[in-house]
Amino acid sequence: MSKHRLKRDTLVESLFYLFSHKYDDNQSESIMDVRMSMDDIASYLKETYDVSYSDNKWIYKQIRNYEDEIKTRLFTLEKDREGGSFLRVNGENNSFTQKRHLYISQKIKVSNGIYDLIAHSRKSGRPDQAVKLFLGAGSTLYHLSNIIAAKAAEDHISCDIHTNNISVLNSILSYGSQLANIRISSSGGVLDPVTNTFIGPIGESVLSQEFDYIIQGTSFLVDGTLYVEHPEEALQKEALLKEAKGRKILVLTGHEVLSSLPGDAAPFGSLSDFDYLVVPHNHKGLEKNLDRMLREDESRFRAEIINWNYRIYRMNPSSSPAEAGLRA
Repeated sequence: MSKHRLKRDTLVESLFYLFSHKYDDNQSESIMDVRMSMDDIASYLKETYDVSYSDNKWIYKQIRNYEDEIKTRLFTLEKDREGGSFLRVNGENNSFTQKRHLYISQKIKVSNGIYDLIAHSRKSGRPDQAVKLFLGAGSTLYHLSNIIAAKAAEDHISCDIHTNNISVLNSILSYGSQLANIRISSSGGVLDPVTNTFIGPIGESVLSQEFDYIIQGTSFLVDGTLYVEHPEEALQKEALLKEAKGRKILVLTGHEVLSSLPGDAAPFGSLSDFDYLVVPHNHKGLEKNLDRMLREDESRFRAEIINWNYRIYRMNPSSSPAEAGLRA
């Protein structure tokens, strides 16, 4: 016998996964452009969870109740001339609560890719020593921290993590006493509620360290240059990219790659400043901005790790492969 409804948080999470998959299925460059009918959503919930709603209005009612609880608008309901109801992701995505849900399947794909790179480097390098990571701002790094916390002990990997990302701190600390293999530290600064990150100068205590990997994302990537919305964050990210010691990883979900900037933004570096690029693999074969960038400038990228769900590219093609053995 089917259930009448899902828990509200389960419903919202499942809808963000659904929108992520639909984003992959079409030519849209932004998940904000994806629109789904409430009838299709009800059919999806029935097929996936065996949940039958007596009226589609109850689906949106649950969404609104959840939004009221977290004080953030996640979705927008639209009507067409024929009276049909459609759901979109709310375009005013200025809260971290929403940002961590956007492109969620793509973020989990690339987070697993980075973790596999870390795990493989431990096995082929110094398995008895802790891997030293700097995890930068952004919601993708939040998902990566969840994966590290869940898998590192089982894989016998010790991690020494420095981060200015509050969500990373909260994620790892939520695992409690089972994290004997993870050491985590942070620098101060002014909290930016949109990125949930401490923004401030990168101190000498960080710049003097030697990290195994320094992992960052970006808001926009235009003609090889990386941008974020706020100048203070750009200065912080530039210092990590240009002055911090360690292999640099850029993580993209795809929507960041644009033909022009959508508004005011501050540059902090370029693709050539990174050692690795990690992107999700889309099985649909639809060429979007990310795919065109990889194809049109293929001399810059060498596929180093190929997986069903992600691709990791070496940004210095002339250097010898370090992780070529990890292919699936």
